[in-house]
Amino acid sequence: MASFMPATGEAGFVPSFSGGVTTETDMPRIQRIGSVRILRGAAGWRGVALRLAHSTGADERFELALTTADGHSITVAVMDQEESVALWRDCGRVSGLPLLLQTCDGVVSEPYPQLGRLAVGPIRIRRRHAFLNDRRPRFLARRKTGRLGIRPVIVAGERMTD
Repeated sequence: MASFMPATGEAGFVPSFSGGVTTETDMPRIQRIGSVRILRGAAGWRGVALRLAHSTGADERFELALTTADGHSITVAVMDQEESVALWRDCGRVSGLPLLLQTCDGVVSEPYPQLGRLAVGPIRIRRRHAFLNDRRPRFLARRKTGRLGIRPVIVAGERMTD
């Protein structure tokens, strides 16, 4: 049976001695992205950036980098064009950091807007309010609609029948 021993500081739950209260610590957790370990709770990370490995663009290799709020970055991996987008999106999903694109000029943009781990997208209306207003409910669809009976003709107070 294989087992995994977490690295130092990766465990977030610290049991206390008997008789004490066990609580989860508020310390930031360490998480691995590629070969780099990052502090997940640290507020200094801006996101996971994908950029060209060489600014000339002659070589079709991409870098995956962790960028900070002040503009510094740490290169995590260098990969080919085929696997770059899949690994970039996977690292963003696992870490919860926003996905960023960095151009050769150094301009960083966010192609997929995100609030924390939640991806923000277009609003989708779930209910079709006005679309089915003129139709009858399904349980009434099999029934015939009610019709008014033939009204009797009344002339000068007398009732005439056919």
